[in-house]
Amino acid sequence: MATLYRKYRPQTFDQIMGQDHVVTTLRKALELDRVAHAYLFAGARGVGKTTLARLLAKAVNCLDKKNRPCGKCKNCLEIAAGKFVDLIEIDAASNRGIDEMRDLRDKVQFAPSVGKKRVYIIDEVHMLTREAFNALLKTLEEPPAHTLFIFATTEVHKVPATILSRCQRFDFRLGTKEAIKKNIKQLAEKEKLKLTDDVAELIVRCAGGSYRDAQSILDQLSSHLVGKELDVAKAAKLLNLSTFEQVNEFIDKLKRGDLGKIISYIGELDDKNVDFGNFTDSVIVELRRMMIDSIMEGGDINWTKETLEEIAKAKRIAQSTPIESLALELAAVELAQKVDGSREPDEPKTPVQRPTSKCPTSNAQLTTLSSDQRQAIQESVSQKNMALGALLALAGWKVDQGQLCFTVEYPIYKDKILSQKSLEIIHSCATGVLGEKLSISCEVEKPTDVGEEIEAIFGDA
Repeated sequence: MATLYRKYRPQTFDQIMGQDHVVTTLRKALELDRVAHAYLFAGARGVGKTTLARLLAKAVNCLDKKNRPCGKCKNCLEIAAGKFVDLIEIDAASNRGIDEMRDLRDKVQFAPSVGKKRVYIIDEVHMLTREAFNALLKTLEEPPAHTLFIFATTEVHKVPATILSRCQRFDFRLGTKEAIKKNIKQLAEKEKLKLTDDVAELIVRCAGGSYRDAQSILDQLSSHLVGKELDVAKAAKLLNLSTFEQVNEFIDKLKRGDLGKIISYIGELDDKNVDFGNFTDSVIVELRRMMIDSIMEGGDINWTKETLEEIAKAKRIAQSTPIESLALELAAVELAQKVDGSREPDEPKTPVQRPTSKCPTSNAQLTTLSSDQRQAIQESVSQKNMALGALLALAGWKVDQGQLCFTVEYPIYKDKILSQKSLEIIHSCATGVLGEKLSISCEVEKPTDVGEEIEAIFGDA
């Protein structure tokens, strides 16, 4: 059985959703017989670029002279079925080399076999190599009259200017939540699926403006929507999504700016084996929704915008760090520093002893800090320096022979904790909570450096 997005793929211009600015212009060009030799369709995935490219291929080859594409003539039906010999679709992600473009350049000179124009649709065109682009450029400079090129890309900034200048460019818009919700509601009705408003909202949020993604998610849930309703909590679980409650609680803690509680909450999520990639995606979707709602209502978007930027940055950082939760922790530190970056630590009243770098390993009795004592020290440190408080939240703690010993995963963490400024803050706070003077030491559990990203975030702790 065909997937929903294939089964209900638009077959005429009237069925295209959310891209009226593109459809109107193309229709006018067809009416005046002024179709360009090359078009570039740019936009996010799942917003109709390839679908509209196929419709344009239909339109220029349609046998109906008045209503193009009619969707009923021999050429339209063959294109819809993927059997039209004069429509060549190329996936640049897997056919990106110069040999493929040279082959195209050789074949483009031949006249169409059955249609009026031979149409080349190159998807994800930005994936072509530089040499392939150069080979393609020669064809675009002097295109045969019987050819039409349609390029689609999700990353238009990677397409060379020499190619862009020879195309008519259209930027496709993300779907509004109202339009996407209306679409999946219509599909659910056609498929006789019992789709509640809450689950529809969940699908819309997950889709992130992509019509195709929304249809695919509905398809994924369809077997659970036949003859019965599905509650939103179960739907989220079936989709392996973080719950609204977790996302909203995290955002609420970010708003409050209590770094210690944010870091602790991230730890709780880790203990629950939350997929941080998925969780971060859900946070981004929710923050985007909040920002757009604020814009439409004329509200202040500064906090939401800054937070969205930091979480989006965390999403990129997460791909190159060995700790799943680290990217979100760094984002939390950065956001907290923006709120309270000017707070200076109190001057300690007692001198601080510079420690050794290793925790003691003698046979002395080991004393474990209570969770309340640890939290009190951490919160006290965070009030003086939030970045340092975040570091301690990630560390292992123990007390041994009059020393407060920290265990961290990376040398850069150790360096920050053992800096003179950090030692003064920790010594002061620990003495205030425990009522006794302790020296501070730190050891590295795993001698690997995370790199410049952490250095840039934490600065001089």
